[in-house]
Amino acid sequence: MRVIRRADGYYAQCCLDLERREKSQYTGNVIGLDLGLEHFYTDQHGNKVSCPKFLRRAERRLKKHQRRLSRRFRKDSKGQSKNYLKQKQRLGKLHLKVQRQRRDWAIKLARCVVASNDVVVYEDLQVQNLVKNHHLAKSFALAVRSTFQDAAWSIFTGWLDDYGKV
Repeated sequence: MRVIRRADGYYAQCCLDLERREKSQYTGNVIGLDLGLEHFYTDQHGNKVSCPKFLRRAERRLKKHQRRLSRRFRKDSKGQSKNYLKQKQRLGKLHLKVQRQRRDWAIKLARCVVASNDVVVYEDLQVQNLVKNHHLAKSFALAVRSTFQDAAWSIFTGWLDDYGKV
């Protein structure tokens, strides 16, 4: 068991080592995915799934709360004021909401792709190298815990691997 602190509180996380087996019939469905920025992925049949871009939708609220946080910061005080800490908490909750929306969407999409196909093939992207391009960095997902990138490729491919092991 471990205790995790998030912007909205503390969580106790219990880990169990179980093997999950699902019975399924082999249907012969094979899908190849091409990950992209305009469309989240395109399969070999030309079907495209667009990315909901949760960060882009929440940017206005995030900017507003970031400005409020910036105004409450005082250089002359030794510690931060209560209002600064409360605003910091509000901003953290907004970032956490965006992170959870992105993660939930990617998990559900991965589950749907694996459930409807027997073999899933996708390109192996080096996302860390792609983030070095500063013009596109906000659109890429660097890691599972990242809250600032919007594509969520790493989250999606990680869950494809997890669900595909069955």
